[in-house]
Amino acid sequence: MFVKYLKDEKFIIQFGKKLKKLRENQRISQEQLALLSGVSQSQIARTELGLINTSISHVSVYAKSLKVSPMIFFDFSDL
Repeated sequence: MFVKYLKDEKFIIQFGKKLKKLRENQRISQEQLALLSGVSQSQIARTELGLINTSISHVSVYAKSLKVSPMIFFDFSDL
């Protein structure tokens, strides 16, 4: 049995835009978020640009660092 790798480019881009919006709404730079989350600034930049498919663990870390519910990252209605 083979597992099919699924990559939803549109979703990944929307997620990145949402991360950027939440970060900027709190007036936090990528560098500051990197310090708060332990995720490198370059990883955050690539995520915000929709260049990488981030992990669910990163979603949890970003949510804790920004003091928001992880669910908010998946509501794209304000983009």
